[in-house]
Amino acid sequence: MCDSILFFKAVAPYMIEKNYGRIISMSSVSAKRGGGVFGGAHYSAAKAGILAFSKAFAREVSPLGITVNSIAPGLAATDIRGGLEDEETQAKMTSDIPCRRMAKPEEIAAAVCFLASDEAAYITGEEIDINGGSHMD
Repeated sequence: MCDSILFFKAVAPYMIEKNYGRIISMSSVSAKRGGGVFGGAHYSAAKAGILAFSKAFAREVSPLGITVNSIAPGLAATDIRGGLEDEETQAKMTSDIPCRRMAKPEEIAAAVCFLASDEAAYITGEEIDINGGSHMD
């Protein structure tokens, strides 16, 4: 969370000067579910803090042409967990995801690219859930 605040403070002056910017924060489905996916209470709290901070910052800088949004991925097929799970464990991990699989990194990257584009100029203070249905608002 602290890294996000430092990043926002570092880039905001340049974006304000240009009256343009796109800030996209990475959170987690754990922020919205209260855990149960990855990490403990501290992880979920930190990721929820990113969502709240991003929304508050969006209120401050959106009038200046800067959008601030968040991505909240669920389980993704990356090595964040150290590749420790065998196929049976992976099948169990994905069994309560309606899509029955982990996200591909490219699926998360596509949402980031969209939020960074001019097509998303009127979207700010939002979060995009990419979790295969493991959490639905």
